[in-house]
Amino acid sequence: MLDNFRDLLLKKCEDSSLKNLIQFAREDLLTDLVFESLEKMADAKHKGDTANVALRNFGSEMDPETHPDMIRDALGHHATRYKAALAGDRKDLADSHAKQFFNLVNTAKKVQKHSDGKLDVDAVSPHAWERNSKTNQYDSDHPMVAAGKRSPGDFVTDTKGWSYSGKDHSFLQDPPHESYMKEIRRHGHNDAYPMEETRINGKYITVDDMDPSELNGHEKHEFDHHPIMEHGKQHAGKRSPEDDARYDSETMAYDDSPHMDKYFDRQDAMQEADPEGYAARGSKASDPVHKETGNSLDTTREEAAKEKIPKEKTKVKKEKAKMSEEDFSSHISDSDIPDDIKASILARLNSGK
Repeated sequence: MLDNFRDLLLKKCEDSSLKNLIQFAREDLLTDLVFESLEKMADAKHKGDTANVALRNFGSEMDPETHPDMIRDALGHHATRYKAALAGDRKDLADSHAKQFFNLVNTAKKVQKHSDGKLDVDAVSPHAWERNSKTNQYDSDHPMVAAGKRSPGDFVTDTKGWSYSGKDHSFLQDPPHESYMKEIRRHGHNDAYPMEETRINGKYITVDDMDPSELNGHEKHEFDHHPIMEHGKQHAGKRSPEDDARYDSETMAYDDSPHMDKYFDRQDAMQEADPEGYAARGSKASDPVHKETGNSLDTTREEAAKEKIPKEKTKVKKEKAKMSEEDFSSHISDSDIPDDIKASILARLNSGK
């Protein structure tokens, strides 16, 4: 599979210097390039491809001076309350705010592709943390393995990433799963999920320190009431012209609603109370949302082992290549790539091509 990818790169490349670099690139570097390309395809290209009319319209018509800041403020609102709920040992409330955090990021990522550059969402993929809750694997006796559709050790259940809609988000409090080691090494987050690292248009979300006693159930943010949060969930093929017309009318009503007034009044009050502090919001990451687990994933273990492997031994090189393909297969299974493309890639891997 890696040789096929190398050949494809060589065919597409016209620069002679770059061709030489690709031709003689170490296999581990080529593998990293494959992983990075797939992540970009899954996150930047696939997300939003099937967006319905409401999502597309919101993206193209959004106010670049208002909506990105509202989304960032909403994410900070839920991250703040999620953190406080965890500190107050209120799991159900923490889960409800985490769920809305996921909804907001998922919606924003769908919109991003249709925003003409007005919206940029940067959030560490939660796949590696979600994998902690889905660890069942196929064994050699499973019918799917016998049919050649899966390999022993493949995970039975795919992770959903930002599309995850379950109620339990406790996996965010654990270190990421070691099956995502290459990805973890790249972004460097090997403990509980770094929610505070989320950025909108280059600015970090603001996570305030809130007294858990101030929590009064699930408190919505003004943007949670925006019609896109409901209309954006519906599959494009299931929407009617009447649905799209209803979105338009509800959006017009929202723009003149008390929710917008409340949002702007709150921003004005914060700016008036602390002009410098308000201007600095988002310039750096807030304190971590999660406490350190004390059991962070050791990302140096495999690297140390590799350093001890004699490079001149051909057998070891072959084993290393095999492991790269296994990691590659696991990454494909866990990605957000469309199912038909995913099945095609896995079929090629399993057939030995």
